[in-house]
Amino acid sequence: MNPLVSSRRRYALSAGLFLAAAQLLAAQAGPITFEGAEPLDWAAKMADSQIARSRDFLQYNPKGKARWDYAAGLFTLSLIKLSDQIDRPDYVRYADAAIGSFVDPNGAIQGYKVDEYNIDNINPGKTVLALYSHTGDDRYRKAAALLRSQLDRHPRTSGGGLWHKQRYPHQMWLDGLYMGAPFYAEYALRFDQPNAFNDVAKQFELIAKAAYEPKTGLYYHGWDESKEQTWANKATGTSPNFWSRGIGWFGMALVDTLDFLPINHPSRPALIATLNQAAAGIAKYQDPKTGLWYQVTDQGARAGNYFEATASCMFVYTLAKGVNLGYLSAEYRPVIEKGFAGILRDLVSRGADGKLNLNQCCKVAGLGYGRDGSYEYYLKEPVIANDLKGVGPFILACIEMDRLVNPPGWDRVPRILQQIHEPRFPNRDFPITDFGAPTDGKGDCTVAINKAIEACNAAGGGRVVVSAGQWHTGAIRLRSNVNLHLSEGATLLFSTDPAQYLPAVLTKWEGIDCYNYAPFIYAFEQENIAITGKGTLDGQSSYENWWGWVKKSQTQKANPSLQRGSREKLHAQLNASAPISDRVYGAGHYLRPNFIQPYRCRNVLIEGVRIVRSPMWEIHPVFCTNVIVRGLDIFSHGPNNDGCDPESSRNVLIENCTFDTGDDCIAIKSGRNNDGRRWLMPSENLVIRGCTMKDGHGGTVVGSEISGSCRNVFTEDCRMDSPNLDRALRLKTNAVRGGILENVFMRNVEIGRVAEAILTIDFKYEEGESGSHYPIVRNIVMENVTSKSAPRVLSIIGYAKSPIRDVKLINCTFSGVEGDDRIQHVEGLQRLNVKIDRK
Repeated sequence: MNPLVSSRRRYALSAGLFLAAAQLLAAQAGPITFEGAEPLDWAAKMADSQIARSRDFLQYNPKGKARWDYAAGLFTLSLIKLSDQIDRPDYVRYADAAIGSFVDPNGAIQGYKVDEYNIDNINPGKTVLALYSHTGDDRYRKAAALLRSQLDRHPRTSGGGLWHKQRYPHQMWLDGLYMGAPFYAEYALRFDQPNAFNDVAKQFELIAKAAYEPKTGLYYHGWDESKEQTWANKATGTSPNFWSRGIGWFGMALVDTLDFLPINHPSRPALIATLNQAAAGIAKYQDPKTGLWYQVTDQGARAGNYFEATASCMFVYTLAKGVNLGYLSAEYRPVIEKGFAGILRDLVSRGADGKLNLNQCCKVAGLGYGRDGSYEYYLKEPVIANDLKGVGPFILACIEMDRLVNPPGWDRVPRILQQIHEPRFPNRDFPITDFGAPTDGKGDCTVAINKAIEACNAAGGGRVVVSAGQWHTGAIRLRSNVNLHLSEGATLLFSTDPAQYLPAVLTKWEGIDCYNYAPFIYAFEQENIAITGKGTLDGQSSYENWWGWVKKSQTQKANPSLQRGSREKLHAQLNASAPISDRVYGAGHYLRPNFIQPYRCRNVLIEGVRIVRSPMWEIHPVFCTNVIVRGLDIFSHGPNNDGCDPESSRNVLIENCTFDTGDDCIAIKSGRNNDGRRWLMPSENLVIRGCTMKDGHGGTVVGSEISGSCRNVFTEDCRMDSPNLDRALRLKTNAVRGGILENVFMRNVEIGRVAEAILTIDFKYEEGESGSHYPIVRNIVMENVTSKSAPRVLSIIGYAKSPIRDVKLINCTFSGVEGDDRIQHVEGLQRLNVKIDRK
């Protein structure tokens, strides 16, 4: 037996006993492992091994063998998805180097020709879109548009099905659904092409009708509408056999396309039904002994047939993702786990060089040009190790296996914290006075501070020290490896002159991409940066300057409004999908800057300082990874004065802070409307603990600019109390903003008084149900939460077409409750040991 899998994990149990045993192990022993390693560990080992094997062979070289290839696209996409789970930026860099080597600054792709009309060439577009999100490099957007243009002119069957290739006329293959449909759907979502969803759905409807064989429950590899190919059945046009990898491509296409197809699209139920149909066939032909699948799916141990790795990995991925997202029944779990165990036991080995190998991969198979689709044909194609068409699905299967056996919960927090790397700095100081900062408490220190930062960065890093006293400044630009340190008694007073925050910089304003006044402290694409100390950052904002752009006094409700015209113009540009380069604000406009904004930064620490009188949002990390906000005292009661708003950021720790704000204390964002969907960068893995929330619209808030989605938010050991604090936990979105909001947890939180409700989930926010992007909210858990006074406990209102799902309250006590809950369109609401004392 392969030593990678211990006898303890041989899974020789019946389905029911196996499921119960797995659940018991998970409950008793924490994360489920396979031979001492969690699924994500296996994924990383395989990724590292394949990168070492491939080196730079996937990069374009005029004299090399690398080409624009669907398998390379699949592998590099799996690397990016794995990096999102375990924070391995080197995986993204590898994908960028490989796929990016083909893409020139104008978005042209080396070796790619639109007029070949090869659907395989669309598949790397998924990696192109992922790299666009991760890097912001506009050449990837242009390359994606080029690939999308092929689909407009691609030859089709009479019913509108995309030919597999121009050189394969009138044919649709199962492979082609994976190559084209997920990219097509993702592009439609990102770039607001709603009519394309109908065409995407049509591809599945056509192939399902043509290729499905009800007796076996399987799908034939290909279909020739003309019935002229030598391999085609003269009555049906189908190929003669069931090729497992073809079915695997089809299953992956279904679960991946459903990521992007709107939940209210009329074809969505049909696609889910097709997935269930395909899953039943896959499970039916799983080998009962090994858990694997044969090269020719329905022929079992017929002479020459063999257990094939690429398909087995694809099947595990398809079934696991289907279960994780609720498309498939959890009864498939024993099939999935048995399959994964079989892959590790029988198909994965470790070489003498220490690298993992994925064995028994069919190198290639197709139809036509001498390939007759016979049983004998599928067995004569070469069988190799480490084919990218298997390695990629293996990594993806590991990711979904991790979600399946180790679902999100509080045991995920240690993993998140392990990935957050606090920046470290050399032990050297750069006092701003050494760079000409005037010491009279009146002069402008802007130039001196930025010179000190530049010198510190050039020297390899350290602290830029602001000593005790008052120091006046304008915009500050942080650089890599620099800690801006405010000594006790130091106050940085930021100018109220808008000209001090020009030229305009790339930023986000209320979730919309634009160029605007620079945030008071800004960092763009920097690594290892910090703002620390016991000093004060004072924005000096008041209704006489920044706040007056919105309204003239704290009590004034109407907007006079300097800001309104600029805001409406920006929203119009958003709705028209205007290029970001055209969205230039700043001088002559009235969009207030944020106080602190790291943008596309990594390893960020903001600790200890006091922040007062901000123009609007105080701390606003955008597209950042590994952020620590610790021990801050934030007092700022101007309009839109949110305390901390992580946007499209990952691995964020907010702890031991005091928020006393004019808006949400913490508001998690991921972009507004089309801009959020264009990037599709969720905020995820956020830990909020030990904080005090006083005044504000909400304690922990998710939304409302949340179109890019949010997952895995953990709030614990916090204190929330103020008649001016409206809610403890709030999720807000609507059918214009959309997004998937899932896995939001709160525990051990003491609440004094809130003004609206303990928990609010609001789909009626602003535009309400007037859009086509219905949101998804699921798995919201409050545990050991207490309150002393509230108008109601719950105000959770979904849509009939998109109900809120799986809200749980566990071991909670709510006192002084004045009225009844407001609950509409909610499924799976549970109250376990909840006490409500009403007035």
